[in-house]
Amino acid sequence: MRIEDLDLGEQWTAKVIANTALTPPDAREEVRELLLEAEDVERDFRAGQSVAVSVAGPHEFGQQQHVRLYTVARTPNELGPGRFTLCVRRCSFLDPYSGERFPGIASNYLCDLKEGGTLPLSGPVGLPFLIPSDPYTPLLIVGLGTGIAPFRAMLRELYELRDWQGKVMLFHGARTGLETVYSSDVNKLSEQADSFSPVAVVSPRPAWGDPEDLGGAIRSHQDEVWQLLNEPEVHVYMAGLKWVGEQFDDALTEAAGSAEAWAARKQDLKAAGRWTSLLY
Repeated sequence: MRIEDLDLGEQWTAKVIANTALTPPDAREEVRELLLEAEDVERDFRAGQSVAVSVAGPHEFGQQQHVRLYTVARTPNELGPGRFTLCVRRCSFLDPYSGERFPGIASNYLCDLKEGGTLPLSGPVGLPFLIPSDPYTPLLIVGLGTGIAPFRAMLRELYELRDWQGKVMLFHGARTGLETVYSSDVNKLSEQADSFSPVAVVSPRPAWGDPEDLGGAIRSHQDEVWQLLNEPEVHVYMAGLKWVGEQFDDALTEAAGSAEAWAARKQDLKAAGRWTSLLY
C-alpha cells in the first residue's frame, strides 16, 4: 500500500483521549497506544484499515506535509461511536552517509501527543480484513511488532462476537518479551478458547538488533503450519514490515519442498481470495 496511490479524502480532526505506554520503561523500544475520538462525525473502522497521519512542515527535502499510515488497533465497535486506537512504535532512522540517527517524524509526533490535544487525520483507507462467514474456517495469522494492531480488533470479533470454532494459529511477538504488545490479551484468549493457538516470536540476539525469528518459529511448528495451509478453506492474514513476508516465504518454501511448490500454493490462496497482507 503506497500513500501516493491512495485517495485519502478530506482531512478531519481527532481528539486525544489518552496516550498510554504499552511497553515498560526499561524496554529497548517504546510502543504506545493512543485512544482517539473523531470530533466532527461518527467514523467507523474495520480491522485492517488505516488512517493517514499528517504532520505539518516544512520538513527536510521541502516536504510541506509528512504523511504516514497507521493501522487501527481497536475500533468503534468495541470502544463506542467515533472512538478508536492506534498502536505506535517510536522510530528513528540512521543516515547512511553521516551515520547520524534522526527521530522518525510521524511516530515521535504521535508518541508525544498530550491528552486533550488534537491531530489531523484522513481515511479510513485500505480494505478491511474480512472474516469468513463460516465460523469453522481455519485461520493463519501473522502479526509481529505493531503488526499485531489490526488483529487486536479481529480476534475480539472472532471470539467475543462470533463464537469462532475453527482453528486459529497466531504468530506474534517482538525482539524481546518486554516489547511484545497485547500479550496479556493473547494469553487470556488462549486460556479461554481451545481452538486458538498463539506462537510467541522473539529475536535470537536482541542485543545485536536482530529482528524476530519468524522463520525459526515456523520451522518449529512446520508440520502444523503446512497442514493448516493445506486445509481447503484456510484464510491467511499477515501484517508488519516487508521482511515478515520474506521470512514467511523462506520458511514455507522449505516446508513445501521447493520454491515452485510454495509459489503455487500461495497463488492458489490469493486467487481464491483467502490471502490478505498489509506489509510496508
